[in-house]
Amino acid sequence: MADTEKKEGKDGLSLIIGGIFILTLVFATYNYFNKGREVNDTENGEESIFEGQLGDLNGEGITETREGQALGIGGPDMTQPEWIPNDYQEGDIEGDTHTVVEGDTLWEIAEAVYGSGFEWGKILEANKDSIGFLPNGTQALIIPGQVLVLP
Repeated sequence: MADTEKKEGKDGLSLIIGGIFILTLVFATYNYFNKGREVNDTENGEESIFEGQLGDLNGEGITETREGQALGIGGPDMTQPEWIPNDYQEGDIEGDTHTVVEGDTLWEIAEAVYGSGFEWGKILEANKDSIGFLPNGTQALIIPGQVLVLP
């Protein structure tokens, strides 16, 4: 009976040591694969447009100056234009096409055509070959003068 108790004690100790080993291995693997990551990493190793610029990003773009130059979103001597959305109502846009004007968004156009901005995906799908995206693919880009098909 004493031999059985000794064996069970060794098994329990082995289990604890094995668990500690596994936790250490998981921690080391996590640190290895996350080594050198920065908060500002962009996809595909692209450089951020804000890298190396001084200023305060507050919804109006970078507004502080460096060496007397105004800093805008695009770099020195450029200012961010003020964006004013078009406040369309249902029925404001009719027909099979719409020419994009300053202030248009797919959401606003969908509100004007379908009565709900949630329908913007229909317009995107119908125009997927002519609508651009940000480099990270998160936002559809339309430009003034672009003609969109309205399904």
